[in-house]
Amino acid sequence: MVKFIKSLSFRVKLVSVLVAAIVVVLGIILLRGGGISPAEAMARAGIDPPESVRVPLLQEAAWTPSAGADGFAEVLSNDKYTLLIDPATTQIAVVDKSSGYRWASNPTSDKIQEETVKGQLLTNLQSPFILTFVKTEGNDQTIRNVTNALDPKMSKEMVRSDNKLQVTYYMENNQIGFAIQYELTEHGLKARIPSDGIREEALYKVFSIDVLPYFGATKDEDGYIFVPDGPGGLVKFGEMRAGISRGYNHQVYGLELTNAGNWSRSGERREDIAYPVFGMKRGDQAYIAILTEGADSSNISAYSPGLKSSLYNISSSQIYREEYLYRMSRMATPIKAIQKKRLETDRVVEYRFLRGDEADYVGMAKAYREYLEQEGRLGERLAPVEHVPLNVKLMGGNYETAFNSIRYTAATTFNQAKEIVDRLKGRGIHDMRVTYYGWQNKGDYNLYKRFPIESKLGGEEAAKSFVSAMKDYNIDVYFEEDFVWINEKESTLTGKNNGIRGIDGTVFVDEGWFISKPERTVAMAYETIDRLKEIGVSGLLYNYVGEMVFNDYDPSGIGTRDHTITVYQGLLDYTKKTLGAAGVYQGNDYTIGHADFVTMLPYDSSYDFMVDETVPFYPIVLHGYTEYTFGDGNLRNNVEQEFLKAIEYGALPSFFLTYDDSRSLRYTPSRYLYSSQYEKWLDWIQKEYESFDSLSSVYSQRIVDHEKLSDERFVTTYEDGTKVIVDYGRNTFHVEKGEGA
Repeated sequence: MVKFIKSLSFRVKLVSVLVAAIVVVLGIILLRGGGISPAEAMARAGIDPPESVRVPLLQEAAWTPSAGADGFAEVLSNDKYTLLIDPATTQIAVVDKSSGYRWASNPTSDKIQEETVKGQLLTNLQSPFILTFVKTEGNDQTIRNVTNALDPKMSKEMVRSDNKLQVTYYMENNQIGFAIQYELTEHGLKARIPSDGIREEALYKVFSIDVLPYFGATKDEDGYIFVPDGPGGLVKFGEMRAGISRGYNHQVYGLELTNAGNWSRSGERREDIAYPVFGMKRGDQAYIAILTEGADSSNISAYSPGLKSSLYNISSSQIYREEYLYRMSRMATPIKAIQKKRLETDRVVEYRFLRGDEADYVGMAKAYREYLEQEGRLGERLAPVEHVPLNVKLMGGNYETAFNSIRYTAATTFNQAKEIVDRLKGRGIHDMRVTYYGWQNKGDYNLYKRFPIESKLGGEEAAKSFVSAMKDYNIDVYFEEDFVWINEKESTLTGKNNGIRGIDGTVFVDEGWFISKPERTVAMAYETIDRLKEIGVSGLLYNYVGEMVFNDYDPSGIGTRDHTITVYQGLLDYTKKTLGAAGVYQGNDYTIGHADFVTMLPYDSSYDFMVDETVPFYPIVLHGYTEYTFGDGNLRNNVEQEFLKAIEYGALPSFFLTYDDSRSLRYTPSRYLYSSQYEKWLDWIQKEYESFDSLSSVYSQRIVDHEKLSDERFVTTYEDGTKVIVDYGRNTFHVEKGEGA
């Protein structure tokens, strides 16, 4: 009996120890972020990591061309174009067979003679590339060295196949080199820097490569440079800016935010480049350049006369390494350092040439749209509608701190949300999409612990009832959510295990918030989607997914921007498949075809001194494929002007509303809603909606033309010939129905 009791006692202790161990393990799991693991979520959502596709180097024997009278030799030819090269400088030119027009990589010798710049700037003008490299050891490791094809120490070797020309450059003294591959297409020229062609065999490493930096450069023609600023920007020839502008030089999708000082959650930002495109118009000829590979680690740079030369020029700079500030210790002054591991991806710039009536920003937008269609990236065309949908954003509420405690302030319960919709329907607005904000437990306070749905809004049952009522009205309901930024102080998730890291290896933290690794974002979204599917929600509006990408310099290996993009695209696809739809802010081009709608699409330029005129390049690309809205109608700075801009650019109406007065949110993170009480806006919403609804016939049509009639009058033309004429001087617009309407 005693032996049995001792044995039982031992078993009880053993079980107790095992239970304690399990509790500890579960605690660790919860501390690191419990629930489904990122790997399992990625697998269940069907998201595969991106495959690195690299084009091999040509292995044919070296080829020596014979130059003609002008110093150039014919290299490649197809039905539309001929590629020429100068064997001495490796400058190239593309000749349009239909017109004989010649696009050159560099200014002619006559133009060079007119230049006043000297030294490196002058030789750069005569080179098809500019290579910037750094030394990775010693005190001068951040000193950038610049060279080009005219460097006497630069060797050149050409190899030609049936459809490609490869030029390999190598500096024996620094043991560094790379290759450029040229290929003619039915639309123009494709230039590739294959990753496998980069040679770094000593202490010198590639920092960046400017590809064809002076392609088409000019100064004395009628035309402009197109830059991807906001919806689109024109830098017109003939305007001198040397004293007021340093040029246009910005990274696609914004600066690398893990690099100290590049980004802040609370700081002001310019309009980041949302689409990797640039162009140039010269008289009745033009080109559009599309960064088809490696865009996420590229800059787009444009300069006017007096900055780098006497010419207007625009090009891309391929970034292979970042410069950053590094602290040896907490007390030490930061020093500059260079990223050690190179980003190993091919870089491709595709030039598409335009002529005649197509040689303008509208033709450029059409060419980019055609490229996206050919790549299967635009998705399905929108279906025609009888009435345009009104985008109704409703703020449920948010948290505020009071007496050292957290409390939730409700501004619109689910029952009140239905009342708002009913009132709008009573005004004749039957087509709507409702996006509900602040539904999470305590709102934005702990974005890892979202459930249960906030009780002050009515909880899960009220949410189900609201969604069900909206389905009876044939209205979709979306929930807005942020799965990217996490408040480490308030979350059970730790940045150490779940946050992305900067180049210096430390977790990137901004004002106490860290950015979740893309796989963790998927895991959080997967669990949320699973819960919201039971409620009947029609989709999610994702914050930051469509507007922000980043590298993750994890010690186990760099997670590139391309990796982030691939994961985000997979998440949008999974959301659509599971709930029905997905939306994003800003709408970076990698979300096209993956997101159903874009809110807060940029509609104005960044007001820098380079851009002379803002144009609807991006709306022309998107219209008829993806719904988009601009700023909300009740939160505009200039009510009439911004309303007319939405009409001119084909956007849909949007309002951000609350049931209670917006003053109830003044101590919460949602205090930006300074005028949102819905009853105050009912008359305005009805009036504005009727204006937008007058354009319902063009909702699913592509924009085929846009023209500036005068400084204050613009006309947008759709497929069936319908014209929308906007007059900013009179604050009016009118519609002229086309023959096909």
